[in-house]
Amino acid sequence: MNNAQRKELSGFTEQLTKLKDTLQDAIGQLADIKDQTEGHKDSEQEKFDNMPEGLQQSERGQAIEQSANDLDSVVSDLESAISSIEDAIGNIESATGN
Repeated sequence: MNNAQRKELSGFTEQLTKLKDTLQDAIGQLADIKDQTEGHKDSEQEKFDNMPEGLQQSERGQAIEQSANDLDSVVSDLESAISSIEDAIGNIESATGN
């Protein structure tokens, strides 16, 4: 490897390290959003669960249940995103030795 290649590799490694830091910040933000979404999901599910059975079958009850299900899907998607980013960070660490 010549000096130009070493210099290019060093710059690339610095970029990856900065990206890793950015991704770690993103994980924190996504985790906060996931926690908030989970709280809203739990609230909607509790509203639905506390309704009399007849009201659960009403249009309003079904809308509340659908809202809880949709929020549950969002939580699942956020968990998947966090996991994928954690994997990316691991790969960056392996590539850079950091």
